[in-house]
Amino acid sequence: MSAPDDYREALKRFAGAIRDPQGQPHSVVEPRRMKIYQDLFFNNLNNFLSTNFPVFKSLMPEDWWQREVRGFMQHHRCGSPLFSEIGREYIDYVNSDKRPVTPEDPPFMAELLHYEWVELALQIAPAPQIPAGLSKDLLNHRPVLSPLAWMLEYDYPVNRIAPDFQPSEPPEQPTWVLVYRSRDRRVSFMALNAFSARLLTLLEQAQSKSGRMLLEQLLEESPGVDPEALMTGGEMLLQQLHDLGVLLGAQPLDEKS
Repeated sequence: MSAPDDYREALKRFAGAIRDPQGQPHSVVEPRRMKIYQDLFFNNLNNFLSTNFPVFKSLMPEDWWQREVRGFMQHHRCGSPLFSEIGREYIDYVNSDKRPVTPEDPPFMAELLHYEWVELALQIAPAPQIPAGLSKDLLNHRPVLSPLAWMLEYDYPVNRIAPDFQPSEPPEQPTWVLVYRSRDRRVSFMALNAFSARLLTLLEQAQSKSGRMLLEQLLEESPGVDPEALMTGGEMLLQQLHDLGVLLGAQPLDEKS
């Protein structure tokens, strides 16, 4: 049975007064009681966002942050009831046309928010189903990349941003970061160089190449590089990624996960 129209309207007014106490004051509920609800919702949302984005919050003036939380409450409608999704919902709000741009917005705002959100996203991601029969022969077999290892590329060096380092323009070279959840469920971050970022890109794309084939492809793309040094360094990197849990193991070339 659907709720009566007057009941739905009462709930709508109540929710509006919580989201926007100044713009939509509630005339029925006693102001003292109404303020308890308003403060409770605002403080809970403030705490969730502060926990999700501690670095970003540390960069912004407190009055700006308070207005931002209130604006998020007023203008965004979350698509998920889960508290763990609040950070992603805020990122959606920042990237939408519903959020007014402010003079204080740093140019790296969207990228830094995403970088901070990734940790929670990986922490709560379901455990992957590991294919059976994986070997440790990463060179002659096809390396299997963990679905809980994400290679991310940003224009700004988001892994270095802090109150005393806030670049106004992106550097010439992008920032590559590997974020992964290890076998003991810890989320870790690893800064990448151009070589390791390219190898991880190939690992994501390759469906039928052994580790050796991938390193040989990198060698073809790197004229002037010492072949022995590249192959040796590449083999060591593959082994390191396996030790960290970024690579689950390897499959024979005629098998696909």
